[in-house]
Amino acid sequence: MKLRYKILYMSFGAMLVVLGMVLNSLVSGDADAQVSLKDATFGVITCKAIIIQGKDERKAYFGLDGSGDSSMLTMFGDDLSQQIVYLGRNQGENNEMLFALDSKSNADKRKARMYINENGGGFDCNNKMGENAIRLVVDLDGSGVIEKLLNDERSNSASPSAEPIKEVQ
Repeated sequence: MKLRYKILYMSFGAMLVVLGMVLNSLVSGDADAQVSLKDATFGVITCKAIIIQGKDERKAYFGLDGSGDSSMLTMFGDDLSQQIVYLGRNQGENNEMLFALDSKSNADKRKARMYINENGGGFDCNNKMGENAIRLVVDLDGSGVIEKLLNDERSNSASPSAEPIKEVQ
């Protein structure tokens, strides 16, 4: 191949490169991934857990429970040692759903529990001393019952456990 043809092909290639660069700058701007964040829409995401973390501390967990066969949501208080919100399986007698809210303060024992039991469902509220103050439940005959409990009465086994639930690691 003659030198003249080689120079012609090389200049033609260089011209294509320059044309590509010019067209790219006219058609689209710079591609910078970190300039601004935008919401993304995904079709399906599959994972075992989503962990919400602060500076160096875990604030919330959404994922599988310790058994690995039931999902749960749990949130922690300011000191991170106390579970203040739980939504998941009631690990009591029936393994139905439980929604539990606990006070953020370690000084008081305020609680609210909403759960499904063998008769239908129930709602328990505890006062600052941790005593079950009021209960709304479905009775054996299917009717609703509101119980105002005395200070020396404790909740029965129909109420869910107050123990924190462990998540899957």
